[in-house]
Amino acid sequence: MIGRMMVRFRLDGLGAEKMLNAARQQGLPLEKVERGKNREIFLHCPMRSYPAFCELAREKGFSVGEAIPVGGYCWLQYLRSRWGLIVGAALCLALLIASMGCVWQVQVENAGAYAGEVRLFLQEMGVKAGIRKADVDVSLLREKLEWRLPRVKWVQVEMRGVVLAVRLEEGVPPPEIESAGAPGDVIAASDGILTRLTVFSGTPAAKTGDYVRKGQILIRGEERGSDGVMIPVKARGEAMARSWATARVQLPLWEMISLPTGRQETRRVIMSPVFSFSAAEEAEYLTSDRRIETLPLGGAWFPLWLQREEFLEVSLEKSQRDAEEVKQEGARAALRMLNQSLNPNEIVDKWVDFSMIEGDTIVVEATAEIIRDIGRYQKN
Repeated sequence: MIGRMMVRFRLDGLGAEKMLNAARQQGLPLEKVERGKNREIFLHCPMRSYPAFCELAREKGFSVGEAIPVGGYCWLQYLRSRWGLIVGAALCLALLIASMGCVWQVQVENAGAYAGEVRLFLQEMGVKAGIRKADVDVSLLREKLEWRLPRVKWVQVEMRGVVLAVRLEEGVPPPEIESAGAPGDVIAASDGILTRLTVFSGTPAAKTGDYVRKGQILIRGEERGSDGVMIPVKARGEAMARSWATARVQLPLWEMISLPTGRQETRRVIMSPVFSFSAAEEAEYLTSDRRIETLPLGGAWFPLWLQREEFLEVSLEKSQRDAEEVKQEGARAALRMLNQSLNPNEIVDKWVDFSMIEGDTIVVEATAEIIRDIGRYQKN
């Protein structure tokens, strides 16, 4: 390491070229030779060769100036006298690396009415500014938040540098419990199997485990009074049930493809925001592809451009598609439609069925089993 540290010094005396030749003959490495003002000569050599060069110079009658560190050796000499700077820089680097391993900001985004609940949850979990990233399990936080807030569509928890971001997508808010209005029943909004029936007012007309049809009365709008007589009331309650939702798409097993015939025409059109002009008409092809290239002619104060239009005549032909590829495309489309229409937190299971109609069309039906409140108030 020391052998490669370079120094710079001055050589004084007449016939410096002879001195340089003598140094090379003795194997003393000279990395660089510079001529300064007043016919001065400055040399660069490794630090370990400098004493030998000085001894040779004295024998030949030359004088050698003081060795000045250059390059990496210069920095080493500079840092040797400034150990505090080195320690401070190392300490700052260590603190920076340590700080990057911590969370310094917690953001709750798009939470709406759930913002306070999310902040309370994070406080209960001990998640706050200054916590180590290694102590934060984003997957566990997301799962617990989804369980705690079943009415949201989805929850996203992620690290963004030193920021922990919690983002929600609010779902459809639960219907408000009506406490005023005319007497009425709670009916089933869809078919399903009751998993829990909670009655706030009225008389239950079904029980857990019953298969109910859409429109069937679940809670009757009547209660027995103190005198034993049934009096009309506004039925209220929650009817949680297993129900099913479907999304259906149809895809043909063929597609139309365009094949070029080889015929083509080109025209140029002068365009502006208020008019267009061309000496040629559009190609009268039944079907064609068009390519457009635009070349500005004016500037911001005179918007005018030249448009080159190329018409390529094509013929349309039916092409058979791979059935498995069509099934996969249809399944993705049906599941996407199903997810958009449902609250993902309510889904228990989902599956896809395929069928064929008319020999060249695949029908894809995605079905989801969900648990939700199917009770709806109906005025008598």
